[in-house]
Amino acid sequence: MTGFSAATDADLVILGAGCAGLSLAARLARSKTRLRVEIVEPRTHYQDDRSWCFWRPERHDLADLVSHSWDSWRFSDASGQAFSHRVAGLRYQYVRGIDFYERALQRIESASNIHTRIGVHATELEPLGDGPDALVRVETDRGSIRTRYVIDTRPRPMPAVLYQSFSGVEIESEHPLPFDANEVGLMDSMATDAGGMHFRYTLPLSRTRAVIEWTRFSTTPVPGATLAAELDAELAMLGLASARVIRREGGILPMGMLGALPEAPHGVVFAGNSGGALRAASGYGFLRIQNWARACAAAVERGGPPIGHPGEPWLRRSMDGIFLKAVRADPERVPEYFLALARGVPPAGLVRFLSDSARLTDYGHLIASLPKVPFLKQLVTRRLTAARDMVRA
Repeated sequence: MTGFSAATDADLVILGAGCAGLSLAARLARSKTRLRVEIVEPRTHYQDDRSWCFWRPERHDLADLVSHSWDSWRFSDASGQAFSHRVAGLRYQYVRGIDFYERALQRIESASNIHTRIGVHATELEPLGDGPDALVRVETDRGSIRTRYVIDTRPRPMPAVLYQSFSGVEIESEHPLPFDANEVGLMDSMATDAGGMHFRYTLPLSRTRAVIEWTRFSTTPVPGATLAAELDAELAMLGLASARVIRREGGILPMGMLGALPEAPHGVVFAGNSGGALRAASGYGFLRIQNWARACAAAVERGGPPIGHPGEPWLRRSMDGIFLKAVRADPERVPEYFLALARGVPPAGLVRFLSDSARLTDYGHLIASLPKVPFLKQLVTRRLTAARDMVRA
């Protein structure tokens, strides 16, 4: 691959060609804009190393990417107490990472004004002034790019209230799987030990094939090797130790930032997981990224600057913050909390809460279903902290 010329200019540089970067670039590729876009991505090739799920009606603008869907999902604890949910007109839908990557890259390659630089590392960002026409210099290991705007989707370590760490496999068994092939195990066998709350996430793809993830909520990220060993133990418990592993996936999702998101330099927009894409209380982010990509592409197409993710509405931010602080304070009660939500909140309301469309009545059901003392304690603590911060300011 040839290096960048020192004189190379672009209207927009996208750093990172993961979910957020590719989502935006693919939308720009299908828009009428002729802006010169450069995408800088350090990986040299794409693998089937992740997947995304969400609730939507059967028909929507991403339906061609959905490889499997279910109309039922389950919450359970280690004692066997379980609640199954359904919502008329909605399905829990599964998108394979490789399908998403390949379609996005195909669309991008069809646009002559968008160029993807695979295997290139961005090393430095330098705003060249602060006026309305100021440029940003992007330094890479293949040279410099001078651009009007930068969208930085690269992951960054950020302190969080909790971390959702997971390790998963897609497996094929010679025998029928030991769970319902028509129902997602959204949070199965929830329990707490010295490492925090853990559960099994199960996506059955057939009677003999499934994606199975071992997930932990904890105050610090859990090492991948630890999670993989715990996943192996869970597979053995299910009688699946000898199942053929088709692929693996894993990750660490921050849940609730400690403090505000960092301020971006002039001409730079932070996006993706490090820019506020993830929902604090759940870790869901795929549809939020798609909504941002749609809005950002529209803003650019209108001739305006790129935009970041919208801020969380006050009520959602407050509820998520209180919930996460309660989970952190009393990890041994977390399975109780989630089962209380599964028992006490109507399925449609719980899906709306998890999908950023909760109504006031849904929040009312959430509050009514949860034990009062631990959450009131966190509410009081939150208000005292806010009052103390105001006095210091």
